[in-house]
Amino acid sequence: MKRIFSIIITIILVLMLTGCGTSIERLENGSMFVTVEETMDWRVVYHRDTKVMYIVGNCGTKGVFTVLVNPDGTPMLWDGE
Repeated sequence: MKRIFSIIITIILVLMLTGCGTSIERLENGSMFVTVEETMDWRVVYHRDTKVMYIVGNCGTKGVFTVLVNPDGTPMLWDGE
């Protein structure tokens, strides 16, 4: 029983260490989105024309865009740069 438990724990640790990787594709200058913050699991982007900000999944939810909102529910707009 201890051997099976050890094998399971080892597999879990290996999977946690490999994860989804840290290499995140960089957006090209011609893209309609600009990355402003990124981690291993997600990145924050904004649309070049509308300045609306989105969070994009990099791991299990890779490619899923979710709009960021202000406390009043309106879309959050990028005001930097």
